Amino acid sequence: MRGPRYYFTRLFYIIAGLRITKWRKHIVEFWNLEREEQVRAFDDFLLTHKPLNADGVPISASGDVYTSPVLTKSAYRESELTASASGTFNRKTSGTTGEPTKITLRREELSRMLGVRDYCFSHYGVSLGDREARFWARADGGVKSRLKNFFLNRKVCFPVGEDACKSVAKILSWKPDYLYGYASLLLEAAVLVEKYNIKFTPPRCVVCTAETIMPAQKEYLAMVFNAPVAEEYGATEFDILAFECRNGHRHLVNPWLLVRDHHGTLLVTDISRRSANLVNYEIGDSGTIEVSECALLGSAEYLSVLEGRSIHRFVYVTPETRFHSVDLAYAINEYQRLEREIFSFRLIQAEYGEVDIYVSAEPLAGCAALKDYIERKICGRTGNNIVINIYVGVNPEQQAEKSYFVQKIQQPAREVALT
Repeated sequence: MRGPRYYFTRLFYIIAGLRITKWRKHIVEFWNLEREEQVRAFDDFLLTHKPLNADGVPISASGDVYTSPVLTKSAYRESELTASASGTFNRKTSGTTGEPTKITLRREELSRMLGVRDYCFSHYGVSLGDREARFWARADGGVKSRLKNFFLNRKVCFPVGEDACKSVAKILSWKPDYLYGYASLLLEAAVLVEKYNIKFTPPRCVVCTAETIMPAQKEYLAMVFNAPVAEEYGATEFDILAFECRNGHRHLVNPWLLVRDHHGTLLVTDISRRSANLVNYEIGDSGTIEVSECALLGSAEYLSVLEGRSIHRFVYVTPETRFHSVDLAYAINEYQRLEREIFSFRLIQAEYGEVDIYVSAEPLAGCAALKDYIERKICGRTGNNIVINIYVGVNPEQQAEKSYFVQKIQQPAREVALT
């Protein structure tokens, strides 16, 4: 049974003019429609709104989207500079593709986004307003931030540093209904829980966002926190795009968005946005969309592959030879399962033929063992010999982003051999 704090937060949303319950019901009704009815409803809505594509041409049918040009982030920023802001709420992207992008939203637009979030969370028995333990960057101690967290029934934990164990124990003693945050920080918290045998009431679910998480890491989080783990994929411009169901599919969940992969790059069209025109918006991530028969959540379409920023896909052995960065992730995932240990990691390439791996803790068998294992696996899998450098700790230049691999070679070859 939910307590008064939940209802206080839901009342706060209503007072702010954010009709979450209304849109959540609409979303449930939409995804309960047959596929043909969904397409018809989508096109009817599109015909009413007619957003403009990158050439300024109105879009009145879903088929028009596929023939419209791509809208890049730079082109969107330029269009926003000449347009007058018509929204109430402001957001800003983290700028992992090169430059931050400011997003302005109207109340109805933000309400729809929050309705989608509420719909996704309900799959695991939680709702906006339930107690949220957020594992995020170091908490802002300002009055505005503290008030926001209070009204949203949220507490923030940064499980790194001298007080990490104390912070994790404190936030778990609050008995949060769900845990939410960066995969790397949730893993840090899980390690502390297991190491110091911290007692807590299991949450209803754990939601990982903003970073790629490997299968072995997800299994570890589920074991330590004794709760299902869901992967959320989103963007500041649209909030949640895909959310993982209990069967492991990252379903597309927003009925007002058309998400498609165009030559491996994800493009998003928002047919409900009044404050901006977003048709074939190049979000900056690479992925593959497939169709399943799973009807647990949202659309039958789901993200089968998500590779993060498109500039961070390949490891370069030489200027002419490369292999996919996912091979490195697979090797580390296999090592973790083999050794039955979990650590978070970030891969960075700054020189041809070398990759720096930053791990959150020294492997039990030692850094040399991990280095040797990965080099052998990559050679066997791709036929390439590379040098792996292992470092324990966080890279000072590391930024939280979806990709586990960061490519820093400035001008890789355009036409190279993929091995």
